[in-house]
Amino acid sequence: MKPLLLARGHVRDYSMLPDNFDFAQLPEEQKDFSLKEIGMLGSRIEDIDYAMVSWLKEDLDLSTLTNEGNKRVPVLWQTPERAFQIKNNHDLRHPVDDGGGVITLPVVSIERTGIVKDPARKGGFQAHLYSDKKNGRTGRMVIAKRIKQDKTRNFAVVGNTRTNSDGVRQKFFPRVNKKVIIETLSIPIPIYVNVDYKIIVKTEYQQQMNDLTQPFMTRTGQINSFVMRRNGHLYEAFIDQGFNQSNNVANLGEDERQFTSEINIKVIGYLIGEGDNDDRSIIRREENAVEIAFPRETVVPEGNDDFFID
Repeated sequence: MKPLLLARGHVRDYSMLPDNFDFAQLPEEQKDFSLKEIGMLGSRIEDIDYAMVSWLKEDLDLSTLTNEGNKRVPVLWQTPERAFQIKNNHDLRHPVDDGGGVITLPVVSIERTGIVKDPARKGGFQAHLYSDKKNGRTGRMVIAKRIKQDKTRNFAVVGNTRTNSDGVRQKFFPRVNKKVIIETLSIPIPIYVNVDYKIIVKTEYQQQMNDLTQPFMTRTGQINSFVMRRNGHLYEAFIDQGFNQSNNVANLGEDERQFTSEINIKVIGYLIGEGDNDDRSIIRREENAVEIAFPRETVVPEGNDDFFID
């Protein structure tokens, strides 16, 4: 094996390696390696909501000990109507003859309390890109470029073909090809927003409240932030350091004993596109022009009536 000559003239000797050494070091049991193009979906408000609920249901996966044993705590998006809850999930509420249809505790509910479009947060693109469209839509930003090998090769073959002095067409005439076709991929400018959520934890016992609120404090370690994922997008969330708790234990009325804790989370997200009202594709492909051809203009001589054919 010959030594490898580096850019600065240094020589690195690989003679200690065998001739059939696999520099890629790919697993032998998997041979079908291929490049894959990953599509990109728009980032909508619904995607941020979905990521928030998914983090509660799947990542935290809260459970606690109840009168019926250890059970997974249901997570409700806001508070649906009572009739829908009873029809969709009979376990969410007590039977009518056992508590009058009161919701079964413990339970976790979440709702979006507000969205703020903060002009101070523009990410890495601080300038606004205006568009010449009459509908007022903003411009786009380029996310990737690549050379179209097939079209560039066609121009190179045509440009490298010459006819010599003997009238013979000579292919692959040495010449630098400057007609390179570049495909540009662009997306709408991301709009950064702050989304606020309020999580309400309701339990029947103090021990249940301890079990359900402690993961919010300890899951993220010494920091109060975590990352949520949805359709290839990442959203950073921050848990408020205060956990407001209340109960009706001191009340000697006939109401059901209830412990309540409120947890506020702020999500730093971004929106791409206009959602269902956007008639454009999220990713737009464009190619540059390397050659402009004008049609030949033919002038008919005066009095040449034979030019026109009936």
